[in-house]
Amino acid sequence: MKTLTIDTDRLLRDLDTLATFTEPGTTGWTRRAFSPAFIAARAWLAKRMQDAGLSVSVDAAGNLIGRRPGLVDMPSLMIGSHTDTVPGAGRFDGMLGVLAGIAVARALDQAGVQLHYPLEIVDFLAEEPTPFGLSCIGSMGMAGVLDERELARQDSSGRTLAEALQAVGGRPDDLGSAIRKRGDIAAYLELHIEQGRVLEEQGAPLGVVQGIVGIRRAMLQFAGRPDHAGTTPMGLRHDALAAAAEVILAAERMAYAAGAAVATVGRLAISPNQENVVPGSVEMSLEVRSLNWGTVERVWAGIESEARTACSSRGVELIAGDLHDVAPMHTPDWLLEIIARACGEVATDPPLLPSGAGHDASWIGRIAPAGMIFVRSKDGRSHCPEEYSAPEDIALGANALGAALLALDHYLDLTLDLYLDR
Repeated sequence: MKTLTIDTDRLLRDLDTLATFTEPGTTGWTRRAFSPAFIAARAWLAKRMQDAGLSVSVDAAGNLIGRRPGLVDMPSLMIGSHTDTVPGAGRFDGMLGVLAGIAVARALDQAGVQLHYPLEIVDFLAEEPTPFGLSCIGSMGMAGVLDERELARQDSSGRTLAEALQAVGGRPDDLGSAIRKRGDIAAYLELHIEQGRVLEEQGAPLGVVQGIVGIRRAMLQFAGRPDHAGTTPMGLRHDALAAAAEVILAAERMAYAAGAAVATVGRLAISPNQENVVPGSVEMSLEVRSLNWGTVERVWAGIESEARTACSSRGVELIAGDLHDVAPMHTPDWLLEIIARACGEVATDPPLLPSGAGHDASWIGRIAPAGMIFVRSKDGRSHCPEEYSAPEDIALGANALGAALLALDHYLDLTLDLYLDR
């Protein structure tokens, strides 16, 4: 089987150039979806795709797609990620995956390698949170889970998501044409920075992603009674914040006990929020994540039980909001083996690890076999200007991506339609 040589110097230059498309007056690198900086970057990115021998289009869901034909008219192999950012972001999250995909396509073109399967490089629209209260918009659209309700969402100016989608070349009136059904994509690969410290602590430049964790989220409201902090004895208080504090610690304790889970309270709203008043009500966010959905449910049930006990003992009412669940995405064993072998060709003993963060692969994995490669992040920093992956690690990741693509094309050519049953 042939090998590819990725021009990593050019890839690094492309990363530097893409970083120049940033919103004026912001810290770090800020390129939010639908912004002028994002639209300008997209135009530059389309030119890079064309230079790599790809035909370029924007689908109805606003995804920028570069396509390279295969020897046979079969489902495509897909490499993707995103180029939008959070405010004050770094230069690698998402961007590395898209530009490395283009670098792989360029290497195929320069080496004269013709894949059996068509290849698509995708810059998915709006993977990061948007003013419309929605993220992963492009991959949701491709997976067929973006509907009229989402398109009607408005930002603070009153602009709808449908209008914003049109501004980046999408076609909200024809959204169905962006949908890929199971079998339309032979396999999906995504190269991404880890955004954590696991690889750094293990001294590993690359990691093989087992899957993307499932998430359960809800808002919890604790309704107690506000009273004077000086005149209300401790035994007569209905302290909503004290009850919430017990639940926060219970969440931490139960996630520790579960082992392969994390639980987080990221937001608190306290009322009346005065130094001399017993807190009368608290609203807080709670989320639990694990690659094993049974673990998510067990940890959540344990926290909920502790919450009801804490509230009952303090005379506080617990009101739980609707659950918002995102199922885990598991990389199929056969694809995991191919990716691990490709990573092992360029790095020694790449570890297996789950992704604790969501990615476009979460949604594409619903309609196609999907796998990811992680590149080591310095100090685990991400979504901040300090986000950094070393050039030598990026080179290893890009070459592993190319090796995985060639191995996938070879494997699927031998097994033909068998992947549809996996």
